[in-house]
Amino acid sequence: MDSLPPELLAKIASFLPSTADLISMRFVNKQYAAIASRPLFELLRFSGRRQDQTPPWNFGPTQEAALPEGHVGRSRTVEFGKLPEVVDEVLASSLARYTKTFIFDPAYYRERFWQDYLMQLETEMHEPVDEVGLGPDGDDWEAAIERVLEHRRTRPEREAETINAAQTMWNERIAEQKQNEEAILVALARLFRAMAGLERIEVKPWVFDGRLLFPGLESCISYGIDVQRRGSFPSTYFLEILARALHAADRRIKHLHVSEFFAQQLHDTPATRHLFTGLQQIRIDLIHVQFLADEASKAQVLVELFKCAQPTLRRLSIVAGGKWPNLPARGGHSLLKMLGDGTDETGETPLVFPQLEFVQLGGLILSTPPLLQFLRAQPSLKRLEFSNIYLSTPDAGWPTLVEALPTSVEGWKVSGPLGHEPVNADGPTAYNWMTTWIPQELYPLSCWKAIPRQYGTYFARAS
Repeated sequence: MDSLPPELLAKIASFLPSTADLISMRFVNKQYAAIASRPLFELLRFSGRRQDQTPPWNFGPTQEAALPEGHVGRSRTVEFGKLPEVVDEVLASSLARYTKTFIFDPAYYRERFWQDYLMQLETEMHEPVDEVGLGPDGDDWEAAIERVLEHRRTRPEREAETINAAQTMWNERIAEQKQNEEAILVALARLFRAMAGLERIEVKPWVFDGRLLFPGLESCISYGIDVQRRGSFPSTYFLEILARALHAADRRIKHLHVSEFFAQQLHDTPATRHLFTGLQQIRIDLIHVQFLADEASKAQVLVELFKCAQPTLRRLSIVAGGKWPNLPARGGHSLLKMLGDGTDETGETPLVFPQLEFVQLGGLILSTPPLLQFLRAQPSLKRLEFSNIYLSTPDAGWPTLVEALPTSVEGWKVSGPLGHEPVNADGPTAYNWMTTWIPQELYPLSCWKAIPRQYGTYFARAS
C-alpha cells in the first residue's frame, strides 16, 4: 500500500470505523500518520463539558447527538479563564494544523448565576404540584401535595452549604476570567495562526448539569437558569473574542454557527466585519427576537455585517426560540430588520446575495410581504426549509407565499408545523391564535407537488 497515492489513502482512512482505528493507522509509518491525522484531528472542540459526558437532555434548538461508540471526539475540556494554558498544549502537539472545524463552548462562569438559581427555587415553590405519580398509599391527596410543597420550601436550606461553596468557587473563576481576558485573546490569535485549514467555527454557550459539579444540589440544568435572564448566554461575547483573534491572526473562515445569539450585544467593529467577510454559510440561533419586530428599528449592526457577506453567502439559517423553536414569540416580525438595505430607513429594500442558494427559517411569526420581498430578491435561490413558521399577514398565507416564490426556487421543505391566517382579527398575534396549515393544502392548479418523506414534506415544481 506504500505505492498508493495520498488521495486514495485518505479515502481509505475516511472509511475506518472508529477513532481507535485511525490512531492505529498513525503508528504504521510517517505517511500513514499524516493521512490519519487529518480526519482524526480536523475537528477541535474547546468545551466546558468532558467529552465522555452526554449533553443535558433539554439543551438547544436541536438535540446534540451522542457520539457513536468508539468515537470519543477531538475535544479538550477547557475553562475560559485557563484557555491560554490549553492553547499552549495544543500548539505544542502541532495538531492545530489539521483543524477544519473549531467548536467553542468553554466553561464560562457568569455573574449572578447563583442568584438566578435561588430565584428559580423560589419560583418552583409556587408552581402547582403534578398529581400524576404521587401515589399517596392511603393518604389523601392534600397530604401528599403538602409533603411535596414542604420539600420544595426546605430545599434552599438543604442546599445552603453547597450553594455557598459554589458561589465562592464561582467568584474565583469570574475574577480569573477578567484578569486573563487579554491573554485569552492573544492565545486564540496564536491558535488561529496555526490553523491553516480552518473553515468553520461553531459558538455555543456552556451548558452543564450542576449536580455533576456540586453533588449536593438536587437538580440544576444551567440552560433553564440562564434563559431566565435576558442576554445571559455568553455566545455573542465569545463571538466577538473569536472575531478579534481571527482579525489579529489574519485568518478568515467560510462557515459560522452561533447558538443562543443575542443581537443587541454585537458590535460593528473591524474585527466583526473581518469575521463576516467571505462567509459562505451562516446559521444563527436566536432566543430574543424583539429586534425583528415589525415596529422595531433596523438592527443596523447586523445589516452592516451581513453586507460584508453579500458577495459570498450561499446558505443562511435563522432559527429562533432557543430550546423552544416550536413556541414562536408573539407579534409579527420582519427579516428585513437585519437583512434590509441600510440606505433605506424603512428597511423595505432587501439585501441581495448573488450566490445565496439555501434559506432555512424556524421558530418565528413573520409578516408575509417582507419575507416574500427578501426571497424574491435573491437571484440564485434554489431551496428553502421552514419549521414552526407562522405568517401573520391576513389574506397572505402559505398558499399565497409559495405560489409567489421566485422561479429560481426548485423546491422547499416543511420540517415542522406551519400556520397562518389569524383566527381573530382582534386577537393577539400568536402562534396559538392562528390556523395550522397542512402542507398539502395547495391550490388545485398549484405549481408545486408534495413529496412526503420520512422527515417532513418536500415540495418540487410540478412538471
